Amino acid sequence: MIVTRRDGALHLVEQVEHGRVSGVLAAAWGNEVFEAPTPGEPVRTAATRHDEGWRAWDARVLFHELDRRPLHFLEIDASEHVQLYRQGVERVALGDVYAGVLVGMHWTGLYRGRWSAPGARGRLDLGADGRAAQDAAVDAEERRWVEAKRLAWTSQEPRAAFEARLWHNFELLQLWDLLSLYLCVMPSQPAAAPGPATPWGPQLAALAHAAEDVLLPPVRGNPFGPAQRITVGVRVPGVLWLDPYPFASEMTVDVVSTAVPDRPFSHAELVSRVGRTPATVTTWRLAPWSS
Repeated sequence: MIVTRRDGALHLVEQVEHGRVSGVLAAAWGNEVFEAPTPGEPVRTAATRHDEGWRAWDARVLFHELDRRPLHFLEIDASEHVQLYRQGVERVALGDVYAGVLVGMHWTGLYRGRWSAPGARGRLDLGADGRAAQDAAVDAEERRWVEAKRLAWTSQEPRAAFEARLWHNFELLQLWDLLSLYLCVMPSQPAAAPGPATPWGPQLAALAHAAEDVLLPPVRGNPFGPAQRITVGVRVPGVLWLDPYPFASEMTVDVVSTAVPDRPFSHAELVSRVGRTPATVTTWRLAPWSS
């Protein structure tokens, strides 16, 4: 569950809803500067289902015992994190081998700094036991990729191009993931005086957010081009601007959430409250930067 504290309430977005939003972004991606992803359907599937393993865990409404509130997704135990993502990768891979590889890359990338550098670690580095569980998961998943990539590779391109395109699609998935998270946690009202744009990601550990300008992860316009950074921010209520703009046209994106009072609950009371609270929809408009 993605938990945000705002206006006296805790706003809850399920991970599969966050994934659905990522899939909407993937489906709209592409213009004269940014190439649409190939192969299209498996990449969109991976974007939509990259957090598939959270489905059963979010249905339980994981509980923060000390604060007596819903557990934020970055607060989960490392062993549970490994278990749920492994199950999610297995489900996706059963339906589409290419999508399964991408989701596995996303999962293990969370333990390897999104595969940014040798030895990099992610934000879920939870002590020696957690590191050991993560390392074992990464080793097993990388071994699984050997046969999975053989199955996914086709005669449409040489292996070198296939590998370059696969890692490009991984970069796209990381950007859609983080852009979707921005839409899920940020208030739609602009900040009074936004500061300089900073890399987006570490801020997600907090529960409270004020709209800020951020830099998304580096991404290429095509698998073989130079990487660039996209800046996003809020200047008009409900409008997210992006510079440069990577989608085919201006678009709207809905985010479905549930709000509960920001007060202590018992776990049973919280589950009941979430289950009987109507969902709310926040609609964002995405547009190119206009000074």
